[in-house]
Amino acid sequence: MNFTILLFATMLMWIVVIAGLYQRIFQFPNWFENPPASFELIRKQGKSARMFWLPLFAVLMLSLITSLVLNWQQPGVRSYIFATLVCFGLTGALSGSYFIKEVIAFTKIPANVPQSPELLERTKFWLKWTTVRDVLQILAAIFITMAYSHL
Repeated sequence: MNFTILLFATMLMWIVVIAGLYQRIFQFPNWFENPPASFELIRKQGKSARMFWLPLFAVLMLSLITSLVLNWQQPGVRSYIFATLVCFGLTGALSGSYFIKEVIAFTKIPANVPQSPELLERTKFWLKWTTVRDVLQILAAIFITMAYSHL
């Protein structure tokens, strides 16, 4: 059972990484191409994004915690799962405390208002620092893969 749950968690983590990188490379540049008019893309994709990410994160967290409990007696595996939880937890904390709040704020800006230097600076900052989340997710995926390889 611990093997199956850990395999499931590993696959889910890599789905998060691939989907996150896809968004980073293909969607986010379009979101911020011509703000605030381009924020309409965020408004259009918001509900489907929540319907994808929230259940995925919930199932992933459940599988990671279950994997940790089932593999508690294996120190090597346990350490890697714990490292995964730390990296993924930091991703969630950053998302909840800054990135999601900013995206919501961007969607509240009317599309027909003129661009401002402050808004452009906010979007550049958001894009630049979202890379931290990508790196944390990649690290989490590497750690959970290492845990799986130690079984």
